[in-house]
Amino acid sequence: MRNRTDNRKTLIFGIDGGTWDVLDSLIERGFMPHLARLRAEGAWGDLMSIVPVNSAAAWSSILTGLSPANHKVFDFFAWNPETQSRTTVNSTWIPRPTMLDLMGEAGNVLALKIPMTYPPWQINGKMVSGLPSPDDEAAFTYPKEIATELNGLIERGSASRSWEQEGDNRHVILDQMEAAHRVLEKMSDHLLKDNQTDICFVVARDVDELQHFFWDSLNGNDQYGYLPRLEKYFTSIDRYLGRMLDWAGVDARVIVLSDHGFGPADNIWHLNGWLESKGFLSIKQDFQSPGKSHNITFAVRVNFALRRRLRKQLNRFGIEAKWLEQSLQRIKLRSQSHTDLQGIDWGSTLVYAGNGGEEWLSLHINLKGRDPHGVVTPEQYYNVREELRRLLLENAEPRVLEVHHSEDIYDIKDPRSSAIPDLLVQTVEGNVKSDFALNPSAVFEQSKFVKGCHRQRGMFLLYGPDVNQSYGNASLLDMPATILAWLGIPVPKHFEGRALIEFIEALNGETQKEDTDTTEAVPVFFSEEEESGVRKKLESLGYL
Repeated sequence: MRNRTDNRKTLIFGIDGGTWDVLDSLIERGFMPHLARLRAEGAWGDLMSIVPVNSAAAWSSILTGLSPANHKVFDFFAWNPETQSRTTVNSTWIPRPTMLDLMGEAGNVLALKIPMTYPPWQINGKMVSGLPSPDDEAAFTYPKEIATELNGLIERGSASRSWEQEGDNRHVILDQMEAAHRVLEKMSDHLLKDNQTDICFVVARDVDELQHFFWDSLNGNDQYGYLPRLEKYFTSIDRYLGRMLDWAGVDARVIVLSDHGFGPADNIWHLNGWLESKGFLSIKQDFQSPGKSHNITFAVRVNFALRRRLRKQLNRFGIEAKWLEQSLQRIKLRSQSHTDLQGIDWGSTLVYAGNGGEEWLSLHINLKGRDPHGVVTPEQYYNVREELRRLLLENAEPRVLEVHHSEDIYDIKDPRSSAIPDLLVQTVEGNVKSDFALNPSAVFEQSKFVKGCHRQRGMFLLYGPDVNQSYGNASLLDMPATILAWLGIPVPKHFEGRALIEFIEALNGETQKEDTDTTEAVPVFFSEEEESGVRKKLESLGYL
C-alpha cells in the first residue's frame, strides 16, 4: 500500500444536497460550530454538479470520476433491454475501478451509506450500502458478516418516509430522519471502534430529503413551527461531524462535499402531459390514471385488499410480517404502468419524459434502434428535436430560459448513439420540478408535497494542515481527482476532473494522470422481490 507509512487519516464527509444557501444561516446563528471552524480555517466554495442534477447521476460521478455520458447513469431508472421495460439502476451499472477501489491502495476504507453502492462489492475495508437498497430494516454490507452486527442497531421505521404529508402533519418525516441519523452514528461508532480504518467516506443522506420536505420552513415560511426541530437536526449533523473529526485527528485530510445543491420547488411540470397536448406523445386508450386499479384482474384486486387488511391487523398487535409486505409490493409493482411508462402508446410516440427533472428537465426522443420501442428514424431525429425545442421556447407556463441539445452539454459527437437525454430544459425561475406522470389532471400545477428541489450549485470544503485558507469554486468532477492526488494515489487518465492543487500545499505541481486498467459495467438486473423493495423505498422518498 502506497501510504502505509503515512499515519494521517482521511475523512470524506458527504452532505447530500448540501448548499451554502442553507448552511450559511445555520453557521451564522451558531447551530453548526464544527463546520464553521473548518470553513474559517480551510478552503471552501461552491461545487458545480453534473447534469442531470440528481443523486444517482451525481454520486456515480463522484465514485467514478466520470460525467453521466461516460458512466451512463442518468437517474434511478433506466431501460432493461431484456424485458423492454424500465428498471431501477444499481452499483453494477457503474464502471470500475471506483474511487473506493483506488483509495484502498492507501489503507483500509470504510464506505458508509454512499448512494449507488448497492449491491456492495469487495473493497480493501468495509462497505455499508446506501440508497437505493431494497429493505429499510436491514444493512447490506461487505463483508457480509458485519450485517449481523449492524442490524441490531437499526431502529424500526428509521429508513422509511411518508412523503405525502402536508401542513402540520410532517412531524412523522422528522421522526424518521432523526431515527435514521441515530442509526448512522451507531453504525459509525461500531465500525470505527477497532481503529483499523484509515479512510472513512460517509454520507449524511437525509439532508437531501429534509430539504425536499421542509425547504419552506428553512427559508422563512415556517407557519407550522418546524424550524426549531430543523435547526436541532442540523446541529446533530454538525455534532456528528465533530465526532468524526475527533476520530480523524488533528492532522487529518478532511473533505466535506455535496452531490448537488438545493432551491425552492414551487411548481410541477408534468412533461408527458405537455408532450401529449402538443402531439409528441400518445396514451393507450385503456390506460387509467395513477391511483386507479388498472391492468389487474378482479381476483388480484381482492387478493391485494385482503392481504392489506391482514397486514393492518397484524400491525395492531405488533406483529411484523415482512413476507406480507413484500407480497403487497410485488402486486403493486405489476400494476405500476404509470411508473414504468407502460401506459404510453409507443407506436405513436415521438418524445417522452422518462425521469423526473430538477432544475435541468430531461426529454428523450423515441429513437428507432436505440429506444426499446423507437419509432423516430435517425433521419427524422433532428427535425423532431428542433420542432420540439421551438415549442418549448415558446411555452408560456412555465417560461423556458433555454433548451439545450445533448451535445452542447456532453462531450459526444452524435447524440443518436447515446442514451443520454436528447434535450435539457431550463426554466426562467428555476423553481420547477418535472416528473414522468401520465394523464395528469393538469399539465402545470403548484407543488403540493415537495417544497424544494435540486440545484446544480452545491458546496465543498477542504481542511488540513497543508490546506491553504482560501475561497474558490470547483466542479464536482474535480473532487475524485483531488482526493486521490491528496492521498498520493495516481489519478486515472480517464478521470475527467483535475486535482485542486491551488488549495493544497502538498500538491505543489500539476498532478500527472496515469493509465489505469478499467472494466466496463455489466449491469445486473434486480429480481422481482429486490425491484419491488427498491421501488418502495424510492416511492417513500417521492421519486415515484
